[in-house]
Amino acid sequence: MAKNPGESQPIDAYLASLEDPAAKKTLGALRMQLRKLLPGATETISYRMPTFKVDGNAVAGFAFFKTHCGYYPFSGSVVPPLKAQLAGYTTSKSGITFPPDKPLPAKLVKTLVQARLAEIAASGKKPSATKKKAAAKKALITDRVTDSAVKEATGRDWKGWMRALDTAKAGELNHKQLVAHLAREVESTWWQQSIAVAYEQARGKRVVGETAATGFQVGVVRTLPMGAEELWELIATQAERWLGAGATLILKPGEDYEVPKRRGSPGVRGEVRVVKSGQRLRMTWQPDGWKKPATLQLTLMPKARGVAVNVHMEKLPDAKAREAMREHWSGVLEGLAKE
Repeated sequence: MAKNPGESQPIDAYLASLEDPAAKKTLGALRMQLRKLLPGATETISYRMPTFKVDGNAVAGFAFFKTHCGYYPFSGSVVPPLKAQLAGYTTSKSGITFPPDKPLPAKLVKTLVQARLAEIAASGKKPSATKKKAAAKKALITDRVTDSAVKEATGRDWKGWMRALDTAKAGELNHKQLVAHLAREVESTWWQQSIAVAYEQARGKRVVGETAATGFQVGVVRTLPMGAEELWELIATQAERWLGAGATLILKPGEDYEVPKRRGSPGVRGEVRVVKSGQRLRMTWQPDGWKKPATLQLTLMPKARGVAVNVHMEKLPDAKAREAMREHWSGVLEGLAKE
């Protein structure tokens, strides 16, 4: 790795400190490509490597380690689905390594970047506090995902999609219908959702973090160091560990559940709606003081080393509740990961 690249050292200094000429040339070119793919991104040093951030979210990073270079999307969900395109490379869930004299193909870098951007756009991750002004400006998906990225993935840039959807009278469709319409042309569900949200934002049918169909929503994902069967058993038989102290739960559609009020936390009640053993649980969620229930869904996705848990909530009453639920479920998953 570069010599003593301190956390605040800029990328220029990092590259200048590299002694391997091939690595310096390859990573310098990679940096230029990332600049084109991520105009307006913040260039910084994070985890001792050059990093590109958009609205406070790390999108791409790279580094040199003695004999090889590495590319990192700062996500464990970007690399695995691209297994076929990454044949021949050494990969892990979090990155790709390659020889200094054999740069990653430009097309592959674009795919990695657009996959990470689509993931961020779909998750609605909260920008860092120091980026609030920039986040307000970049809140629209059309500002966060470049024209080149959407065109590379779907065949049209943002203006092209706006025109095509206007012609198809997409403004008369609800969110579900709009996504179904897009599915005729776009295979990726991530891009279907991203384009649908971008169109609704552009035509005033949606505010940031809210959809016409599902209201305010939020998602939290975490990979836990246990098997899917073990986690499902915990969910089914140890409700107190993820719902709260004193919680009662029977995993059967139509069954009511309750979490008693305790110091610092309101009581919660709801009804189990959908149970797919080992895979998915859907239920209502209504804390004390909420006029209407929200929807809570847990989805389990087995991974090579553990199980990824996707906690998704819809029909939240407002933006304040959305951020409270993001913090709540992040804490719950963090606690489970440490046990």
